Amino acid sequence: MSDHLTEEEQLEALKRWWKENGKWIVAAVVVAVGGYFGWTTYQDRQQAEAEAGSAIYSELLDTLAVEEGSAVSDDDRARATELVTQLKTEHANSAYGANAALIRARWAVDENDLETAEGELRWVLEQETSEAVRQLARLRLARVLSAGGQLDDALATLEAESPADSIAAEYAEARGDILSKQGDNEGAAQAYQSALDSLDAQQQNRVLLLQMKLDNVQPAAASDASGTEENAS
Repeated sequence: MSDHLTEEEQLEALKRWWKENGKWIVAAVVVAVGGYFGWTTYQDRQQAEAEAGSAIYSELLDTLAVEEGSAVSDDDRARATELVTQLKTEHANSAYGANAALIRARWAVDENDLETAEGELRWVLEQETSEAVRQLARLRLARVLSAGGQLDDALATLEAESPADSIAAEYAEARGDILSKQGDNEGAAQAYQSALDSLDAQQQNRVLLLQMKLDNVQPAAASDASGTEENAS
């Protein structure tokens, strides 16, 4: 009899516990299951968006692909512009949107349309894209500003952040080009030397050009320094 009562007591205790806590267990299960399916749905959506972006980007590259020495037709260029706009609108914070803007900026430079190139590159810098893409856009923006005669802005653009090691040589070279245009030969020489020092094993093909740039400004830099010393004396 005592055993039977004990079982009944245990059953009653279990009922009371379930009455007090059961709804929280059910809620937890619902949340867990809902979270699982929600996460799965999110992943599926992300995958679908990535595939859609990839397809549009592939079409963009195919549209602009021409044989060497040939030009992109007006129809293909119009279609490419549409694809760039679509990628920037529907995939703004993905690599596809940013790379599409970089491509548009590049062909704008080829057409000497610096205003369009500047706009595309500034758009990239406003997006939540990778740091590598942002630094490439910043470098190209500085060169576009320099080409347009906005030398102070170009220099400020380069100096807005420290570049990664993989792109440090290009940043230093661009800085040297800008300083050379400003007539700061000593600063340009230092920048070109920094570019040479920053080259990695895969960038050794840049040595000759950088050395030529350095050699071109070094005599002027030495002359500037000599003139400064004479004035001081």
